[in-house]
Amino acid sequence: MALNLDQEMIKAAKLAQAGKLKPAIAILEKLLPLAPGAVPLRYNLALFLLMAGRHAEALPHLDRILAAQPGHGPSLFSKAKGLLALDRADEALPVLQRLAAQGDPESLLALGNALRMMQRTAEAVEAYRRLTQVAPGHPGGHVNLALLLVGSNPEAALPGLETAVKLHPRIAELHALLGQCLLRLNRHDDAVARLKQALEVDPTLTAPKGHLLRAYRESADWESEEALWAEIRGDLAKADGKHLTLATQDAIFYPFSGPEIRRIATLEAAFRVPGPPKPMIRPQAKAPPPLVVGYLSPDFRDHATMHLAGDVFRHHNRDTVRAMAYSVGPDDGSGWRQRLSGDCAAFIDLAGLGDRAAAARIAADGVHILVDMSVFTRHARPGIAALRPAPIQAVWLGLAATSGAPWLDYAMVDEVLVPPAHREHFSEKLVFLPHSYQANQAWEPAALPPSRAELGLPETDVVFCSFNGHRKLDRASFGLWLRILDAVPGSVLWQLSPPDASRHRLEQAAKAAGIAPDRLIWAPMLPRAQHLRRIPAADLFLDALVCGAHTTAADALRVGVPLVTAAGERLASRVAASLLHAVGLPELVTPDADGLYALAVALGRDSGRLGAVRAKLALVLPVSPAFDPARFARHLENAYQLMWQRHAAGNPPADITVIPKN
Repeated sequence: MALNLDQEMIKAAKLAQAGKLKPAIAILEKLLPLAPGAVPLRYNLALFLLMAGRHAEALPHLDRILAAQPGHGPSLFSKAKGLLALDRADEALPVLQRLAAQGDPESLLALGNALRMMQRTAEAVEAYRRLTQVAPGHPGGHVNLALLLVGSNPEAALPGLETAVKLHPRIAELHALLGQCLLRLNRHDDAVARLKQALEVDPTLTAPKGHLLRAYRESADWESEEALWAEIRGDLAKADGKHLTLATQDAIFYPFSGPEIRRIATLEAAFRVPGPPKPMIRPQAKAPPPLVVGYLSPDFRDHATMHLAGDVFRHHNRDTVRAMAYSVGPDDGSGWRQRLSGDCAAFIDLAGLGDRAAAARIAADGVHILVDMSVFTRHARPGIAALRPAPIQAVWLGLAATSGAPWLDYAMVDEVLVPPAHREHFSEKLVFLPHSYQANQAWEPAALPPSRAELGLPETDVVFCSFNGHRKLDRASFGLWLRILDAVPGSVLWQLSPPDASRHRLEQAAKAAGIAPDRLIWAPMLPRAQHLRRIPAADLFLDALVCGAHTTAADALRVGVPLVTAAGERLASRVAASLLHAVGLPELVTPDADGLYALAVALGRDSGRLGAVRAKLALVLPVSPAFDPARFARHLENAYQLMWQRHAAGNPPADITVIPKN
């Protein structure tokens, strides 16, 4: 009995609509030899293949249609979508430009997506902006335009978002983006209201919860923060990686356990790089020496990461390691970037390339070991390393946690940072560097600080300081500091000035604890050089408990201000402990908050003891391995050699301990 083409196509369409793509495709594949020139039949087959994720199989059918009918719009659009799904945005681009020129909303949306994949951000912004003008009722233009602008230029994003939520009051994501935008503009009360509205419109959304948690922390609304944190923590067990509530870099500010941080990182890795990416086919790397080591980072600029590691690159022995800087972040035009570009064997700006093109460049350079210095931090591009352009891949410094990423083999740490009991906090194999995992710029004598009077500080009373960012200021840490102030009469606490809402709550909390608010001294934000110059006016740095000082700990120590810390239960609360061991002052590391309180009070009450600690710090600083980037570079080189030896011998990654060499 002859098949009725129309009836069979209707049957296939019904199956596809019901989500039964495999039998629908089978029907059309059976029909195709009977009518190879039937455009509707071939197009539906291609469409169902695309719906099933079989993009490469769909493209030949679309090409066959376009060979006969070059202007067949649906096939052009479907081909472009298939190419995008195959990470071939450069091929999809001319097709989409042709369709978008006609003002088709879906083509404009796809054009913006293609340009964004290719990292042509300014052009993507224009495509999305044009979509909002051509079809203001299409939410895709508003959402995607905001996604691009909120992080980089919230002032520019705000007017469009305010218009968008009026046009689309029932789209929760727009309310959430507006809340995120307001948060970046330090309009905390407005941000909280908008984020709550997003959750009212769609209670299943997860991202607004993370931004709401940040808004509470930045405004020191600890009661609201703690209730929401408990809710997010409770949701962690059932999270699936398809949605991101809290980024790893944000989670470290809250009292999650080490295993919970690993779980969050694993979820973020699955969210940032959904599905198994197809690895690069690497050209055969030339046998070292030198080892070609690629440093992948968005922070080759005036940034905290380079304030730490900025001296290391120029100290690499180029006979041993050829250091390649792969930049994926903004060019801030600073002297830092200019210097770093000259300190490495090569400096390659990948910011304008899509993930696959960037990974292809790294592979073509014959990189033996790729070191991701950020993973998930701002401007990071985890999709590049996920393509595995190098035989060995490691994470170091920028992310104060495990990456949870299956494409990263090693994490560089030290034995104080990660004691044996914390080994299972990491998905990677661990490389234990000598002294400290945190590189620091070379020590040099501190400049003479301004007078205390110039800084608004008391001339003779004890000045405690904590220059941690205000996101690290949790209720437990601030409460501890207030107890220390209470126990050391006349002492003051010198901190970076927080947003107004936070400052008001902090002063009220001090008053409630019996501490006069004028004992809280607020330091304005200053350029780095000026900030470093003023720090020596303090007597003692008090660390935060949950997420402690990292760059700020090194800043204080390098200018001669001792620091007291409690070595906590996660990496983010142990960095200062690592530094103090490396600098030669392990006696300033305490096991818990009570120990920190007792030590800080004892030093604050005994000027002779505090003076002896400061004198010891001044004595050890010039020779400390903590501020010796040349020595640190040798340790890194030893680590890289040990990694490569395992790989060259055909052995899988394993924990490595680097023996110090002078």
